[in-house]
Amino acid sequence: MKASEFLKRLTENPFHEEYKGIYTQVGSTLVPLTTAKPDDEGNLVFFHLNKKSPMSIKTFFSILLIYKNKNVFYWSNQKISIYSYRINRGKIIV
Repeated sequence: MKASEFLKRLTENPFHEEYKGIYTQVGSTLVPLTTAKPDDEGNLVFFHLNKKSPMSIKTFFSILLIYKNKNVFYWSNQKISIYSYRINRGKIIV
């Protein structure tokens, strides 16, 4: 998914629920994504760093806006493309 498409889907939230952060699920545990950086191929990769606070929604939306033409991935021992997401109690889970 392109960053611009991800941002568009999130901002067209029909439930008007306030987002609390972006997470990935490892087993049955939600892990907050804390950082995003472009990789060598020009893609945007989100990942988790230990002892770093979760990324704020404002920062998350700003990053998506800045890198709007990039494909979006997250890192979990390998680069995984983000094709979809779900919302659970305000948490964006990829």
